[in-house]
Amino acid sequence: MQRPIGVFDSGVGGLNVLKCCTALLPQESFIYLADEANMPYGNKPKEEIARAAFMCADTLFSLNCKAVVIACNTATVTAVDSIRALYSTRVVVGLEPAVKPCVKELGKNGYAVALVTDATFSSDRFSRLLASCDKKVVPLAAPELAKLIEDNQDDITRIRHYVSEVFKKYSDAESVILGCSHYSYVTGLINEIYGGNIKIYDGAEGAARRLKYCLELSGQTAKKGECTPSIKFLSTYKK
Repeated sequence: MQRPIGVFDSGVGGLNVLKCCTALLPQESFIYLADEANMPYGNKPKEEIARAAFMCADTLFSLNCKAVVIACNTATVTAVDSIRALYSTRVVVGLEPAVKPCVKELGKNGYAVALVTDATFSSDRFSRLLASCDKKVVPLAAPELAKLIEDNQDDITRIRHYVSEVFKKYSDAESVILGCSHYSYVTGLINEIYGGNIKIYDGAEGAARRLKYCLELSGQTAKKGECTPSIKFLSTYKK
């Protein structure tokens, strides 16, 4: 129960997921692994994404983590099933675009734009998710966005023009679904582009709720006062 929870992403994107997890589970300790050496995942071949995700999961479990959160949509659609199969006795939580919550709230004649990476766009898992919807969700790949966010996180307004161009053809959209954890950094820009008249969804809170549920189900939730909560940050580096 006192072991930490591992969270990983290809960079800073997963910090939003970590924030949601710590808010929902304030008594827990966390280890966050930023895989900067392989950032971004979204434009890599499936084999490379899967290999990087496996290495991150293995590293976190080797550090005695009781659960691992894949705080990356791309890594989830590519490798979550295989990671769960390999670590069948461990808690492994993935991150999915919040398509279902969005669709529930869509107007009868409205539509949503699901902003995703190239790898998520072409994945079978994402295709099945869209196929399960009874309302219109338009998938939109933004190949350079995650890297631009990573490089401009100190002043995200520098990529306002790029984000504006991405949504140029979808000015009448009712909602935007953020299908990459990095995209939470441009929530403000998207609101600005749509004049505040847009609903924005991401899967971070859903992943945090799923983590809490799985820990409770397996009897691994830390009890208040048992240990001092902490967050440890790790990173890989390009050679």
